[in-house]
Order: sequence, then structure tokens, then C-alpha cells
Amino acid sequence: ARGTGNERAQAKLRIGLVLPDLSNLYIAGLRNGVQAEAKKNGDTVLVKGTSDPAAQANATQNYIAAKVDVIVIDAIDGNGIIPAIKAANKAKIPVITIQSDVYGGERAAFIAGREDLAGLYMGLAASDWCMGVDPCKIGIIEGIRADQSGAEENKAFKAHVAKFPNIKIVGAAETQYDPAKALNLATNLLTANPDLNFLYAWWDPGGNAAVKAIQAKGKLGKVGVASQNGDCIALGHVLAGRQTQTSAFFPDVIGSIAVQTAHNIKDGKPVKKFVEAPVLSVDQARAKSWLSGAAKPPAIVRSDILRRLKEAASGKCPVK
Repeated sequence: ARGTGNERAQAKLRIGLVLPDLSNLYIAGLRNGVQAEAKKNGDTVLVKGTSDPAAQANATQNYIAAKVDVIVIDAIDGNGIIPAIKAANKAKIPVITIQSDVYGGERAAFIAGREDLAGLYMGLAASDWCMGVDPCKIGIIEGIRADQSGAEENKAFKAHVAKFPNIKIVGAAETQYDPAKALNLATNLLTANPDLNFLYAWWDPGGNAAVKAIQAKGKLGKVGVASQNGDCIALGHVLAGRQTQTSAFFPDVIGSIAVQTAHNIKDGKPVKKFVEAPVLSVDQARAKSWLSGAAKPPAIVRSDILRRLKEAASGKCPVK
């Protein structure tokens, strides 16, 4: 019979996915999570990955013109994307934001790990590293200040380290999430501050750039590093003692939830305005205890983080 619940559940969606640059392992994980969940139901996923705010807005407008069923977006500029979000609203195409929320327009749901929690975890790593060091000098490798997720993470990091009179932030600059610019900034911070104690990067490729700059200065292990995402390269640095900590997010989980949410919206089911995804703080001791089996990660992300740690330990990180 027409209109049965089973038929509705099997309705196939065309999903327009707008992401930052897919060369970032974390962003590729978001794409993979969306695609894997969509494949289960025969959905079509159109993908655009770019860290250019204008290109993200154009991609969103193109999806509107193509009359996709749902738009899923991780906006690199929460303000710049607003006109495109409003255009989707006008076209009655639901918008789901993932990882980074937007500052205007209507979105049906926002799915992300808590950036304030990630920032706090990185701040704790910094304050622990700085214990007994006065002054303890920190440099910050920023992404894009207009990025809602990065700004929230940075605010939480700075709020925590501000509680410690011995900690001094001696430099910070935007890099547009470009690893080459991050490497240049990290090098400049280390050169201008030969006694620099810690580098905090908004994202793992920036943390990787910090490790490279520290290594080039012959200071591995003497300058702490914290970054966010928990990608394979960062976890490898943590296991080897080249990096202090990474705040691990779970992009596959976020991507999967986004597709489930899209189906719920199209089926007329209620959806939460905010769905919180897990965030874990990973340092060397914790990573090694999980790998050895001496301790267990949270069940919901256990297989994911153990897979990443095993890849990191083998030195065989995926390119994308």
C-alpha cells in the first residue's frame, strides 16, 4: 500500500554537503561519516570541500539551485555564510550545521562536539606543562577568527590559562587553516621567543606544523604542543612524545548523525536543535593505556579511537 511507514523509511535523499578543505583528515572524516551512513539507505551525497568562505557560499547556492533535499554544512565563516543559509530557508531546504554553527539564518539542527570542552582540555594540557615555570610563554596558531568553532575553542583555552599568573600569551595570528602559514607562524614565534614554552594550535595540521617547527629548532620535547581533532598524525606525535595532547573529535559519528537527522526531518519526526558528539582528551599516558588494554575508552567511540591509535602507532596514517 502507498504511504506505509516502511516506504517512507526507504525514501532516498539528495544531500548537499559543504565542508572545509578535504585534505584535513578530520574534515575528510566528516565526509566519510556522511557517505557511509547515506550508503546504507541509498542516498546521494554531493560534496564540496573548500576553506574559501565565498566558495562555500557558492556551493550552498548551487545546491539550492539543484533542489537537493537537505544541505549539511560545516561553515568556515559563520557570518559570511548567512545569506546562503537564508536562501536555503527561502527555498524550504532544511539546513543541518555540523562542527561549526552559523550566526544567522535558520538551521534545523546543529551536531558537534563541544568546542568549549576541547579548548578547556587543551588549556589544561598547557597549564600542566607550565606548572613551576615562571613566566611560561605560550604562542597561539589560529585558524580563521570568523570560524565559530575555532573562536569558541580559543575562548575556552584562553579563559583557562588566564587563571594562572605565570602563563603569558606572547603571540597569536591567523593562518586561514593553511598548514604552510602555520609552519611559518610557529617558526616566527619560536624565533622571536627563544624561551617559548608551549604552542597551542586550533587544529591538528596546525599542531603538526608546530611540531615540525620545534623539531627544526632542535627543541622536540622541550616545547609543549596541544591541538584539536585527534587525527592520526597528531596521535602519532602524542604517542611518540612529540606532542603533549590532542582533543579528539569523532567526525564519522557526527557525519552519521547528520544523515540520520536529515531523514528524521524529511519524515516529519522531531529532532534536537543541538546534538552533542563526544570529545576526548588524549595525552601519551592515556593513549598508551588504551592501546595496551590497561584502560578502556568510552564505549560509544572505543572502536574508532582504538583504530586511529593503532594506525598512528603503525605510522601508516591515511592521506585523506
